[in-house]
Amino acid sequence: MNVKSVIKRSAVIRRSLAIVFHVVGLVVCYYLAFLLRFDFRLEERFETSFVRTLPFCIVIFLGLILLFRLHQGLWRFFTFRDCAITAFVLALGTTLLTVTVALWSGGTFHEYPRSVLPIFFLLFLAWEVGGRGLARIVREWRIGRGRGVGAKRIVAIGDTAESDQVLRSLGRGPAADGVVVGLISGVPGHAGRKIHGVPIFADKGDVGATLERLGANSLLILPPFTTPARIKSIVESVAERKISCDYRVIPAFDDIAAGRVDVGRSRRVKIEDLLEREAYEVDKERLRAFTQGKGVVVTGAGGSIGLEICRQVAAQSPSFLALIDSSEYQLFEAERELRRAYPELEMPVFTADVRQRDRVESAFRMLDGIDVVFHAAAYKHVDLMERNPVSCFHTNVIGTEVMAQAAEDSGASDFVLVSTDKAVRPTSMMGASKRIAERLVMERPESSTRFKAVRFGNVLGSSGSVVPIFREQIANGGPVTVTSPEVTRFFMTISEAVELVIAAGSRQEDRRVYVLEMGKPVKIDTLARRMIELSGFVPEVDIPIVYTGLKPGEKPYEELLTDDEGVTRTDNDRIWMVRKNDDAVLAERVDMGILLEILDADDSRALRCYAHERIPGSLLLRSVLGKVEDGPVTVSAG
Repeated sequence: MNVKSVIKRSAVIRRSLAIVFHVVGLVVCYYLAFLLRFDFRLEERFETSFVRTLPFCIVIFLGLILLFRLHQGLWRFFTFRDCAITAFVLALGTTLLTVTVALWSGGTFHEYPRSVLPIFFLLFLAWEVGGRGLARIVREWRIGRGRGVGAKRIVAIGDTAESDQVLRSLGRGPAADGVVVGLISGVPGHAGRKIHGVPIFADKGDVGATLERLGANSLLILPPFTTPARIKSIVESVAERKISCDYRVIPAFDDIAAGRVDVGRSRRVKIEDLLEREAYEVDKERLRAFTQGKGVVVTGAGGSIGLEICRQVAAQSPSFLALIDSSEYQLFEAERELRRAYPELEMPVFTADVRQRDRVESAFRMLDGIDVVFHAAAYKHVDLMERNPVSCFHTNVIGTEVMAQAAEDSGASDFVLVSTDKAVRPTSMMGASKRIAERLVMERPESSTRFKAVRFGNVLGSSGSVVPIFREQIANGGPVTVTSPEVTRFFMTISEAVELVIAAGSRQEDRRVYVLEMGKPVKIDTLARRMIELSGFVPEVDIPIVYTGLKPGEKPYEELLTDDEGVTRTDNDRIWMVRKNDDAVLAERVDMGILLEILDADDSRALRCYAHERIPGSLLLRSVLGKVEDGPVTVSAG
């Protein structure tokens, strides 16, 4: 280990060297003040005054340095605030030294030139501030050496005043962070000026032009430009010029200013950041009252939706949270995460298939005081279930009936079925199975258990959805596969969807279907292109896009309601309740006996006919998927 490493590792050595620096500075600056006062021709009597008063100077200033801990600061991070503190301490020391010399000389300052004191103050201040400033300059110069031709060229976009700290942090960061070559400011009057040597450009809405002009390959987005609509317009501006760009968004300024967040940890812009969803308010007290101190059971607990339900419920301190899933690995990972976050929470875990009535009933008997059951376990992949319709109905329909009966037998107050927009005018057996599952719980005889179904569209990032598939394809260099340029889907984030599912489940209405407001449908082709661009590539240039056509059972668009269904507004603008319409429900109810016979016979054709007959507006018997004559029915808060 060399001397430099030893000094870096030992705080005692570093502080000892700092004290030596201060003492040497005191002696040199104090003597130099006398020399400057007499044009470097110091008489013997004044030299005697210097020698006699030097101990006072050392004791006073060294005492103040130790008292205010100026010897403990990290010089390479010296700031203006440190400079002000240093000046105050030295001014205080000069005042005390003046009083001491006056007392020593009997108040006459005999043979002691008073002008030495202000000269010494200025010299010693320059020594202290200069030494620290030099250490910082050397450090930043060493960092800057690595920012050569190959360094990442960054353009930041944000308000000038708030960008100051961010630019400072980037300037102090390692070379790998890149160098900021421009700032697009939201303050028009600052255009044409510079901040920390970085030129400022006006925000004219064409970010791509500025990136192209500066030859930048990275964009750092700062508040207030981090809203979904603004990020979307920025990405579109850059995409129009076919620029390969890395998009990153900075954390909250409060965290950076407080030193809690390293700018180097700024995250990549995610596709969720482009989802234009306005802020909304959920009655947190109602959500808390729904699960706090209650016994809660979640099926499909290892899946994307089920696990997020577990996270949000666990945060409300239920009396217990029971996890049920047929996948051992997913259940293992879910339990591990939740126990790490909530070690005190009682958390029974069951490996069980919801189709197995005996296993489910056995699990429920082991739980004392079940209040709420969230049923999220389901098969959901349209194409795969189209090829395995019997398994699909076994899990999605029989599994729902098993769980609903178990919840009712256990005396649970609420049963919440997680449904899907594919249950509306289904063209797939997966969608049909969820619609039949909805009808099963809605048609159950009145009991002490309230049954509800919550219908919503796709969630970004759920396992098996297009987002992780596109992400994997992009990482492999493409191609990215899209069914059709015109296919649209509804999207929302997992956390928002689950929060609204719990909010809908907390409502007191019984045997009702709730629909979540999904906003505007998103083109899958546009989604794919944005993901490619956010990954730093140019669609069709760096990453090809291949159109594969619709798979069996898929629709070009999704719906949340049929024409014969209507909704009523609830007190939450994101949650709508389907009005009970007896005419829309066929007189022939779902007959579990007939359904079980078909499933036991493994007759896929008979199963398709059975589902078609019991679902109003079903398109299950179309031989060829074509354009649906009636347009999609959407739910909008507007």
